[in-house]
Amino acid sequence: MQRCENCKQAFKWNQLYQSLWLAFRPVSCRKCGTVHKVASASRLLAVLLLLVPVIYITIYMQNLELGRVMLPIVAVIALVSTGLPFLLKYEKVESSIDTNYGNR
Repeated sequence: MQRCENCKQAFKWNQLYQSLWLAFRPVSCRKCGTVHKVASASRLLAVLLLLVPVIYITIYMQNLELGRVMLPIVAVIALVSTGLPFLLKYEKVESSIDTNYGNR
């Protein structure tokens, strides 16, 4: 499981799962408050792992009725999304606050 880069506290599975389903919303460490975001490569991995099987199932089962196609699609999305919090990598968000108010 992913850990905070600052204090090494492990994130909870449900924190990462919620982040996944809320459009990769940043996650805050429960111990020190450091904010982490999903790395770009992990976003690509998540999209590929979710979309490729769905597209394959849709093409493979295109001659079947909608009810018979939806069950495998929902099953794949549920299984993949359950495991994604273990695969996604998070990185610490660097503060972009300009304390000099733009004056150099």
